[in-house]
Amino acid sequence: MILVGRLFQLQIVRGEDYVKNFNLKTKREILLKGTRGNIYDRNGKALARNQLAYSVTFEDAVEYDTVRERQLSLNGKIYHMISLIKKYGDSIENSLKIEVGRNGEYQFTDRGFSLDRFKADIYGKPEIEDLDEKQKNATAEEIIEYLSSDEKFCVFSENGMVYTKKERKEYGLPKKMEKKALLDLLSVRYSLFLQTYQKYLPITIARNVSQETAAAVMENQSEMEGVNIEEDSIRVYEGGEACASILGYTGTISTDELKEKEGKGYSINSIVGKSGMEQYLEDILQGKDGKQEVFVDNVGRTTLDAGVVKEPQSGKDVYLSIDIELQKKTYNALERKIADLLLENIINAKSFDKTAVNDATEIRIPVYDVYTALLTNEVIDLSHFQGEEASSLEKEIVQRFQERKAEVLSRIGKELKEPSSRYLEQPDDMKKYQRFITQHIDIFLRDRIDISAGIFAKWESGGSSLSEYIQGAIHKEWIDLGKLDTDETYLEQKEIYDLVVDYIIEALRSDYDFDKMIYGQMVMSDEITPEQVCMLLYDQGVLDKQDGDFENWQQGVMSTYDLIIQKIQKLELTPADMALDPCSGSAVVVDTKTGKVLACVSYPGYDNNRLANQMDHDYYFKVSNNKSLPLYNRATQQLSAPGSTFKPITVIAGLEEGVIVPATEVFCDGVFDKVSPPLKCWNIMGHQSVTSAASALQNSCNDYLCEISYRLGMMENETFSDELALEKIQKYAKLFDMDKKSGIELPESEPQITDKYAIPSAIGQGTNNFSTVQLGRYTAALANGGTSYQLSLIEKVDDVRKDTKIESEIKLPSQVWDSVHTGMEWYAQNTGIFDGFSRTAAGKSGTAQEVSTRPDHGLFVGYAPALDPEIAIAVRIVNGYTATPAVECGRTIFEAYFQ
Repeated sequence: MILVGRLFQLQIVRGEDYVKNFNLKTKREILLKGTRGNIYDRNGKALARNQLAYSVTFEDAVEYDTVRERQLSLNGKIYHMISLIKKYGDSIENSLKIEVGRNGEYQFTDRGFSLDRFKADIYGKPEIEDLDEKQKNATAEEIIEYLSSDEKFCVFSENGMVYTKKERKEYGLPKKMEKKALLDLLSVRYSLFLQTYQKYLPITIARNVSQETAAAVMENQSEMEGVNIEEDSIRVYEGGEACASILGYTGTISTDELKEKEGKGYSINSIVGKSGMEQYLEDILQGKDGKQEVFVDNVGRTTLDAGVVKEPQSGKDVYLSIDIELQKKTYNALERKIADLLLENIINAKSFDKTAVNDATEIRIPVYDVYTALLTNEVIDLSHFQGEEASSLEKEIVQRFQERKAEVLSRIGKELKEPSSRYLEQPDDMKKYQRFITQHIDIFLRDRIDISAGIFAKWESGGSSLSEYIQGAIHKEWIDLGKLDTDETYLEQKEIYDLVVDYIIEALRSDYDFDKMIYGQMVMSDEITPEQVCMLLYDQGVLDKQDGDFENWQQGVMSTYDLIIQKIQKLELTPADMALDPCSGSAVVVDTKTGKVLACVSYPGYDNNRLANQMDHDYYFKVSNNKSLPLYNRATQQLSAPGSTFKPITVIAGLEEGVIVPATEVFCDGVFDKVSPPLKCWNIMGHQSVTSAASALQNSCNDYLCEISYRLGMMENETFSDELALEKIQKYAKLFDMDKKSGIELPESEPQITDKYAIPSAIGQGTNNFSTVQLGRYTAALANGGTSYQLSLIEKVDDVRKDTKIESEIKLPSQVWDSVHTGMEWYAQNTGIFDGFSRTAAGKSGTAQEVSTRPDHGLFVGYAPALDPEIAIAVRIVNGYTATPAVECGRTIFEAYFQ
């Protein structure tokens, strides 16, 4: 009776009061972010530091009476917040792997496994394998439609009922949204969705907003419950483009990264290193988060703040071994030298036949390649042509482009549906379009294509039409039929072919790279003139009309060709802008006594401030699509043959194996013909008598080095063995650790010691492939007499110094070292480039050919002072024609260090 009476009182008499006042209190911990450690150079100059900033945050902690009210209120508040933030020039953090492309359509920003994982998260699947075929093949547009729908975030309707005009007005929602505004709204909703069970934790909507934005948000807080302004810190980088390849940048943690770091105190708002030293040093730089305890109710609202129970801690500061001033001077020296090479080789012509020359040094760059590159390499913003602020010239050109594109698509469609000729018989522009289709349109399953199949060989040789190739690809099952727009299960070959053609045409309509190809063809046919290209540069602010040259050009004092040459000379147009040969290079400076890296330069670089914190997606699109590959670290990842910089190893092999002595004399007549095919010396007249191993290095005599390799491969029966010679060369290359990575704390490509062609391998060709840092480590070992270090970029962490590790000690007789050191010193003196230099330098240059239709790579390795080396350097100018510019760049680096 007592129990029944008590229940009656609780449920009937006071039941309504208890329901109203019920709160489920649960204790939760909120992470208080620790400050990220700073990065300094060896002299204590800041390279990466934190700067106070404001962030806009949003917390979904409101209780709603109905689902419809929740969706309307959330979407309305977010839309209002986005509009306010963008009004003052700030942008929303994008948590989706989708962007609005240059063609105005939604497109993915990722690919492969990462994109598949993103789709699985969107559709709520634990594993990628759980996605059905439609979900796995979903386009960016379809993902946006799904997220906007009643199934997810109910942007335009809820439960099948479209929002009324009254509802939209009440909650401040438009009937339609621009693509970017919709993407921003869905990005915020997706971030909230990822934190559904932690509503007490706010998400960050925008970082590093202006004071105007912060004030506007605070003023409108009453209308946007849950929105707040918080003090935050942003990462600021010093050193500009020169240091970006080393430092990398930070960004918001991805879902994949969050899973990898589970249990380490990271949250969805955490900032982590995305590349470079920021990524490598993540565990050291990342501060330790503190804890604040709060009590939340059953809907995730905070009811009681219990205070801070653990104070946050800052991450450790890291001092790198690089010298920021040397780094910047090295970068500038590379850029200046590459620009000078362009100036030497640009000619006032529309085209140049590279197949007509026998010597790669005779290759020239027609200025029309420059005009085309300025339009197709993200220098001129093609998307601006259709914007509200487009100039009359831009509007005129885009109208002409649309007419040309319609005509091109019509020609392609006609050729595919009514094939008239083989590929070889097509006009030049149609050949390019057809190659583009087979290499870029994603309906071809390239991993299934059998290059040994007859249909592929016939297409590659130009003996078939594109129509024949596609029909053969359908028969061979090289076509992704899942992309075809049909509900039919069984289709005849012709029906499949017609659907494939329709897919190709539609894909080309929205392909930005295809658009750029058409723009390029319009330049070559003078539908867009050189004068118009230059005017576009001025209209878009790439060049300044107050530069003095504009007026001279307009008045006819300066020709358009001369204007372009002048702008390259002034570096107002850089080699990276044009991405022609040459446009890139790298250089490494190593302390010979410690193995510390004093400079590690990859040209071109990028502005990591625009990628860190809240990424500038337009800038990322520009640099990621730049054909000069600014995001690619050429110092650590690009491999090429070392050319004659490898010759000291061959000399050491010959001396150690006893096939020569320091005073061995070899006669050079300009060609080594003891093997077939013969190998020419760079001096076609021959060096005549080369009197010693040191003299062979001084003159870089191919005959002498080939003779060493020949003797290394000589068997007891006096016949030459290529395998035996290779074995000996490989032995001494491994002695200098050329088969190992350098040890530098950046992503590095695996080196390759030659395994074919012993005679060419002796002069650094064969299949030798090394990065610039690997050549730098090898040169340091040559300089210091045999200590091969694991290179390092880290000087110390806080006050704890990091010592480098010795990879190996190379023990050689003094006469061997003397021959190599003397030869390299004589070589430097022999070039004339080091005349007047304050120190005595030693070095070796090299050229490396990859294909006959592109200039050779130019390389230089060296050290100084010659008698007591302090630094060793390695320089590579990609497609630099000859080694001379690399040697000249080497002198500039030496001067920068010693000054």
